[in-house]
Amino acid sequence: MSIPPDMAERHARVLARLTELGLALAERTFEDAEAAETPAERIEAVKAFHTVSRSVRQTVALEAKLTRQQAQDLREAERIAAATPPRKPSGANLARRINAVRDAVTRVIWHEAEDDDTAAWLEEMLADGMAEGFQRDDFCAEPLDDHIARLCQEMGLSEEAALNWRDLPDPDEDEDADPRTDAPPPTATTPAPPPLSSA
Repeated sequence: MSIPPDMAERHARVLARLTELGLALAERTFEDAEAAETPAERIEAVKAFHTVSRSVRQTVALEAKLTRQQAQDLREAERIAAATPPRKPSGANLARRINAVRDAVTRVIWHEAEDDDTAAWLEEMLADGMAEGFQRDDFCAEPLDDHIARLCQEMGLSEEAALNWRDLPDPDEDEDADPRTDAPPPTATTPAPPPLSSA
């Protein structure tokens, strides 16, 4: 039977505390048995020690059982997750993921490519891979950064660039930039005054 995580954590804390208290009490009854002055006192102390130590052993056994149960619950949850088919992403989520992945990997491509032809070839490879990939139900299953890093690795791109894609320039912005906008505006020339006529 599966135990809720919060209940299992509370049980573990209680059992750990009981173990500490039981050990302290067992040590005290053991000291009482050693310090007993009469056989009757020693017998009573030994009985108390055996009672307390048995309780400690039972508590430790319960702790071990709880740990095994938690491990079993975790394995069962993993088994169910592995057997459950991934949920097909919605159209909006799919579109956001496609745009985000395409934008990120394109930045890496233009950062890594040696020339325009290589960049164009890599962009075609990316488009083909995404056209095939987004048809799968698990297209959005992995985290975005992992998705980007995996695609870049499959395309032979730098892992460092893939991990830092947010810091790379957007090639579309660079391409749209007009270098002439940085040039100073033309200066209007003032016409020269007409020559003075002689009187």
